[in-house]
Amino acid sequence: MADIVETAARKVFERYDLDGDGLVTADEYRKVVAELEGSEITESEAQELIDSLDANGDGQMSFEEFWAAMNR
Repeated sequence: MADIVETAARKVFERYDLDGDGLVTADEYRKVVAELEGSEITESEAQELIDSLDANGDGQMSFEEFWAAMNR
């Protein structure tokens, strides 16, 4: 069951990783939110969310950081 949940989480993560480099930037997050929700968020709002999940301080969110947040 955990593998199914992790696979589903990876698909969600990959939807936000527009360039497929394994990292989600604030700009990627902002673009997908606009597309999926039809609402605009600012670059700084997107960066705040990324920073809240960014464990290694690189300003981006990896799948591992996303997965850790999902399991809190």
